Amino acid sequence: METLKHQRDIKLETLPSGVAILWFNCPGKVNVLGNDVLLELTELIPQIKTDKKIKALVIASSKPDTFVSGADLHEIMSFDSHAQAHKLSKEGQAVFNQLENLGKPTVAAIHGACLGGGLEVALCANYRISSDSELSIFGLPEVRLGLIPGLGGTQRLPRLIPVRLALEYILTSEIVPAEKALELGIIDQVVPQAELYKTAEELALAMVNGTAKPRVAKEVESPEKLKKLFATMERSIKIRLKGNYPAPLKAIEAVQLSTTASLEDGLALEAKSFADLANDKSSSNLIQLFFSQDFTARSAARTAEKSGAKQVKTLGVIGSGIMGMDIAKLAAVHGINVRVRTSSEARALEMADFDSSHEEAHASALASGTTERGKITFSEKLSILDDCDVVIEAVPEDSKLKQKLLAEVEKHVSDDCVLITNTSALELIELGQEMSKPERFVGLHFFYPVDKMPLVEVISHPSTNSKTNSTALGLVTKLGKVPIGVKDSVGFLVNRLLTTHLMEASRMLDEGYPFNWIEDAAVQFGLPMGPFTLVDELGLPLCFSVANKLHAAFGDRFTPPIAMKSTAAAGLKGKASGSGCYHWDASGRKLEINPDFARITSMTVKEEKASPEQIAEIQHRLIFVIVDEAARCLEEKVVRKPRELDLALVIGSGFPPFRGGVLRYADSFGIPQLIEELNKTYTTCEPKRQVSNLLTSMSESGRRFYSSGDN
Repeated sequence: METLKHQRDIKLETLPSGVAILWFNCPGKVNVLGNDVLLELTELIPQIKTDKKIKALVIASSKPDTFVSGADLHEIMSFDSHAQAHKLSKEGQAVFNQLENLGKPTVAAIHGACLGGGLEVALCANYRISSDSELSIFGLPEVRLGLIPGLGGTQRLPRLIPVRLALEYILTSEIVPAEKALELGIIDQVVPQAELYKTAEELALAMVNGTAKPRVAKEVESPEKLKKLFATMERSIKIRLKGNYPAPLKAIEAVQLSTTASLEDGLALEAKSFADLANDKSSSNLIQLFFSQDFTARSAARTAEKSGAKQVKTLGVIGSGIMGMDIAKLAAVHGINVRVRTSSEARALEMADFDSSHEEAHASALASGTTERGKITFSEKLSILDDCDVVIEAVPEDSKLKQKLLAEVEKHVSDDCVLITNTSALELIELGQEMSKPERFVGLHFFYPVDKMPLVEVISHPSTNSKTNSTALGLVTKLGKVPIGVKDSVGFLVNRLLTTHLMEASRMLDEGYPFNWIEDAAVQFGLPMGPFTLVDELGLPLCFSVANKLHAAFGDRFTPPIAMKSTAAAGLKGKASGSGCYHWDASGRKLEINPDFARITSMTVKEEKASPEQIAEIQHRLIFVIVDEAARCLEEKVVRKPRELDLALVIGSGFPPFRGGVLRYADSFGIPQLIEELNKTYTTCEPKRQVSNLLTSMSESGRRFYSSGDN
């Protein structure tokens, strides 16, 4: 193997055939395209080009499960100027241009994750071959991080595959397995992993000899069709994202230019747009959240592994309703055998032919390397749970029912079986009162819909031992979810904060704020829906139940608003029943405001739009109460760190990711100014309240939730 002395991240091996292999070999578990790698490529590529012994080049990775995972995000986060980001993109593009114009045949031999800059490297090769391993996945996920591909991806991909497919692929940040990448035309061949490098060498030599099979020409769209495509995409993005996420529009502009301009001009625009976005606050916030989610998931997996947590091969689920079956289905597609205890023999027979397939959950399982599905079986007898490693009860939110059931189940399972309650608000200290071994009892709060919501709150009570907690963490990570540990308390974390927000919206309705202004202000802030739409989605009885529990636990600041009490008394249910704050049709589409709700609450609706000042006032009330309650959750150690709280609220309730989380938003607004706004509400509106001690002390000492440089 010939190696330059200074090389650290790349190794060059020349085979007897004259084919050289450029091995990405960065320190650590994955290969990333940082400044050091680009510098090495800058020096190495000209040498490959002029070395007459090298006939062709294969680009590969020495890592067992990764090709190249993309750019070094930490490096991007360290930029403090537009010029730095622009320089990185321009220099990287120049290196990749050299690779593309090597003058010798090139083949990318891909095994493992080929993402972001890694795929952009591969796009510079003449051909791309992938292993058939489930680890081989492909994507340009930059838009999800508030960026666009900055090393040629917006220009080379639309030149390789149909423009429509390239644009959709970039905008959705979709990550696909090798077979799908082959279908899209991103790669040219999928081969058994053991044959990957041999096949790549043979293809490279075939190109040298002129015997390689030419690539299939891509479909060419007409200018009229492309013009309509870009206009439609741009209009859709503007309506859906309301200007809060600049990256998709920049991506559309760059891809559109690829259809009319030279590669040089397209790359120039791409580099400028990348630099613009890299210095935008929304990309910084999105990358910080990415780091938080990745760190949280990895930490949970390490904790489970180091503590000797029980491996869950057989999972028991009590309850065959929507939540129970969604958990069962998710576990099955991740290779866990599931035993479901139903409420009756008739229900067990009804579910006997249940299909455990689920496309989104299955895709998640494939990405994590799980290929074999577990089997789901049903019985009304508790004996079906006898040999389960873990049992999750997912029956309705009734304390007495859960208490009795958990105590009964405990008698039927093995001594080391972990018992889990799936609950959204009930304290475990109460639910486990009749258990003889409370140390093996823990709570999980799955968010609905289970297949789409990444967050699971892991709730430990004072008696939960470390092995039980670690087993729960291990199960959640195996299911492809993000576990966040929370203290056993009413409402836990997300529902407590969400209820604070919903109750403030209801109080504003009591005070005469127009219903439509409140809804519009929330959506304009970036929330996925207005508070009254959310109440309908969640179901009014559930929202009222959590609110009443919080009122009983924490007192006056959770005093039910008049609108809430009158709506509860009227028995409105929400979306599932077709009538709540709105009417809903059978397909789940929101219709008009429910006149019964309007009459009960004496609410107002205004045809004229609210002014920017009025919108800001409503937004501050809806959001700042969450900040105040979040500060109390930190004081009470319901959650350990601000980044965990922010992550939980983003992936558990849809708080706008581009804002980085409610506490990052508070820091950016300014704690003293936020307290001033809170006091206006707390001193003039019912119930009278006081700002939390933590916020007050932070303001007095000049502290923030995040110190500079915090991830």
